[in-house]
Amino acid sequence: MKKLLVLAMVLVLAAPMFAEMSIGGEFDYYMVNGFDKDGGDNGRSFVDKWDKGEVDFNGTIGDYSGIKIEIEEDGEWNARQGTYPEGTPSFNYFRVVTDWGKFFGLDGIGIKTDIGLNSWDTFDKVDFTGYNYENADSDIFIGNVDTAKDFGAKISLNFVDGLVQPYFAWQFDTVGVKDGGDDEFECLIGSGFDFDSMGLPLWFEAYYYKGQAEDSNLFGVEAMYTLAISDMNFIIGGHFINATEAYIGAGFGDADDRGSAWGFGVTFEAFGASIGASCGGYFGEDVFDENSAFSVLGIDASYFFLDWLGVNAGASFAFGKFKENGAGDKAFQSFEAGVVVKPDKGVCYKLGYIFAEEDAVAGGSLATRTLNTKKLAGEKGGLYFVTKIDF
Repeated sequence: MKKLLVLAMVLVLAAPMFAEMSIGGEFDYYMVNGFDKDGGDNGRSFVDKWDKGEVDFNGTIGDYSGIKIEIEEDGEWNARQGTYPEGTPSFNYFRVVTDWGKFFGLDGIGIKTDIGLNSWDTFDKVDFTGYNYENADSDIFIGNVDTAKDFGAKISLNFVDGLVQPYFAWQFDTVGVKDGGDDEFECLIGSGFDFDSMGLPLWFEAYYYKGQAEDSNLFGVEAMYTLAISDMNFIIGGHFINATEAYIGAGFGDADDRGSAWGFGVTFEAFGASIGASCGGYFGEDVFDENSAFSVLGIDASYFFLDWLGVNAGASFAFGKFKENGAGDKAFQSFEAGVVVKPDKGVCYKLGYIFAEEDAVAGGSLATRTLNTKKLAGEKGGLYFVTKIDF
């Protein structure tokens, strides 16, 4: 944490170099006073997690360019015995963005370049339920294929009042050796389609990703629809991905075997209450023979009595071959309920109880609630306290 603050202060002192500068960030801390799963004295009775410290900087350079910097420190599980090291701060991205459409005075056409460390920005828009199975960036699907710490470049275009937004991006193997094979050319090409300019609250994206390993690639589509009527809000979205086993279900087949994964989510909000569901699964017998077309389901709900005080609860379930092979042959996986207090915008405290089946894959990481409790159930069940700050 100290290292993160030092880096942040350095950038704050550099603020006079920019015409305009905004600073934001996130702080997450979780602790659980839990139970030993075996009923004995071998497990930890107290676990805390410094999950994230993040500071974001957006600065304007001249009339056409800007800089985006994000420094993040991810914590590790800490039993207060010095067993695990404190997270090391690093640059999630350090990018220079130039608006060439504005520079050349183009009318109706947008052209931007984004060059620097981790210049890719995708797989992150469809993520809105208490469980992130609807998101292609979820660990249960392809993982974070775009988070290798390498320099890259992205060209983004914009036509028809933002309706069509094609892009092309590639990465350079300059920071470190990437895992996955032969370090071949790595690129991403696709397009977003935002129909909001036509009065339709629909967003759609299709993309192709060529990985650094030979014959390693994926095709994906994502979509999200939002609708607001008076005090009611409705969101529906999901994704479908077809990829080699290098990105989905690694270890279940040869590198040129292919399979598909899908995710779907829906939420409804009205009069201080909300309910959501998130689910997903796999297709492809050769690659996903230990999973099934419908593998996971998460359901969560919340109700705010006042603007600052509410309650919420959630439960997750496993199905099919995933239940048999990866979730301890138990359909019910986890449950949590808690009280939420939001004294200020961006500040959230939560106190609650969480339970998880001990046989869940990887300590429950594939089938536990992810919103607010960040998979604490995978490590320990019991009472928990959460502090979240977004600024």
